[in-house]
Amino acid sequence: MKHLILITMMLLTSLQTMAQLTPEEAADYQTTIMEKELNLTEEQKEAVALQNLEFSKKQINLINAPGSMFGKVGDMRKIKKTKNESLSKILTKEQMEKYEDDVEPAIQKYLRSKMKS
Repeated sequence: MKHLILITMMLLTSLQTMAQLTPEEAADYQTTIMEKELNLTEEQKEAVALQNLEFSKKQINLINAPGSMFGKVGDMRKIKKTKNESLSKILTKEQMEKYEDDVEPAIQKYLRSKMKS
């Protein structure tokens, strides 16, 4: 239960922070970090950039839609799951593991720090 509460709070923080960014800014930041940390090939970088932009648009549209943030958490989880499924078709198994274990949390940490500033 504590794990679920922590995940929910992290998603809400990310939601609020992303609302302050354009989809392009959010996608560019994610792509830059992924390129550096995952040693993406040029082909992977292009595909990842498109995915990051597509999913950033979906997330920011959801954030800006009417309704409470708590009510949007389930939809955000679905977006994240779909994004990770999409990325798993672009990245190698090792890159995907590193993304989920290290890169994605680092991106969330950055977004939280931006929210505080």
